[in-house]
Amino acid sequence: MILRPLPRRLFLRGAGASLALPLLDAMLPRRASAQTSKQRFFAFFYPNGTDPGRFEPAAGALDTSSLPECLVDLNGFAAEGIWPAGEAILTDVTVVTGTDHSGVSTDIHVPSMALSAWKGVANNYTPPEPTIDQYLADHLRGDTPFRNLALSSTPSTDIAQGNISFKAGGQPESAIRSPQQLYSNLFAGEAGGDSGPDPQAVRRQGLLDLVHDDATRLNARLGQADRQRIEQYFDSISELEKQLSATPSAGCTVPDEPASGGDWHQKSKLFIDLAVLAMACDLTNVVTLQYSDSWGVGYPDYNLGTGLESVGTWSDHFISHKLDDTDRATDLDGLDRTEAMAIANARVVATSRFKVRRYAYLVNALRSVSTPTGTLLDEALVLYASENGDGDSHARTRMPVLIAGGAGGFQTGRSVAAQGKTTGALHGALIQRFGIEVSNYAGVAPIADL
Repeated sequence: MILRPLPRRLFLRGAGASLALPLLDAMLPRRASAQTSKQRFFAFFYPNGTDPGRFEPAAGALDTSSLPECLVDLNGFAAEGIWPAGEAILTDVTVVTGTDHSGVSTDIHVPSMALSAWKGVANNYTPPEPTIDQYLADHLRGDTPFRNLALSSTPSTDIAQGNISFKAGGQPESAIRSPQQLYSNLFAGEAGGDSGPDPQAVRRQGLLDLVHDDATRLNARLGQADRQRIEQYFDSISELEKQLSATPSAGCTVPDEPASGGDWHQKSKLFIDLAVLAMACDLTNVVTLQYSDSWGVGYPDYNLGTGLESVGTWSDHFISHKLDDTDRATDLDGLDRTEAMAIANARVVATSRFKVRRYAYLVNALRSVSTPTGTLLDEALVLYASENGDGDSHARTRMPVLIAGGAGGFQTGRSVAAQGKTTGALHGALIQRFGIEVSNYAGVAPIADL
């Protein structure tokens, strides 16, 4: 948070004269104390759940000697393909076990409901109220030009599969699906150095001014419902205007434009790198990243498991269904069932560990950026979420939930048993950490232990 300094052109007035003051410390921009540091929120979504029995640690302090199989990489991991080695984040994370999402998402494989705390409408896949990132964006934006960033590595624009961030009334936030587009939105106006304003940005601004004038004239001829729609339209125009004039904070280095193309993993890594930089440059305080939809992501370029336990080219969705679903890895069908189940379990552990490592990459990236009050991670809460709990059965009563960061004095390095408390109770507890008083969120009280 930047404290407002005294104006430089400040005068003492008296006896009919004006005398300019010298430069004072109070006229210089200054950071707030640690109690009023910036606050940030980052939601990381990866589909198809996990194996809860191999993901959930016992309640209490996290211990390196007793981590469940899916979480062992919280202790650090080696380089893997495009992903560098990661340092241990065990002390930076809290695991929440037993969160009940079944009353919120009443259908299987619905990413659109992953960040909602209210039961879906319109075939149970549209949140009727803002998702948690949208709720927090209203409170955490500050003076950043981007209220929030909704990033999605899936090309799908399906309402249920291609979106995780929703405004009021089930309106999906416009998702950025290309790292190149994100780069352009954030930094393209700065890449030219001192060559003057970006002609394309100037042209877009002129078009926005014309649209705004036309909409203002039209508003006088509309009924109340249409006026509300026009008001929402004005809000969207206002957002675009702020983004067109966005400039990174002083000392922020504009990166090179990322290469085009890439698969789910390459796009997600670029999204993480650019989003962390956007936070470091004070361009936004709220980000959501959808790593994949429920169907598309696989691991052909990664060695997950060995021998028969190798994930190979099977999709994450097929691996999540172990033996008895139509959408399963069929190469185990001819094996003894006990042997086949052991292999299927090992494959789910392998993919779950991969997902945790990618979350850890994000956490490490935030931790690596220093701020006047610590690091980006100290100022943030970073939520790991999925659309299912148990990927095999589609159960949504034991959701995989990881929370990292120190915003609001959040305590990490522990496991908290939610004991069947709902997603609303979880989200309410997170919201409270940002200093927002909520005694009831989505009809329930927040989890007290968080």
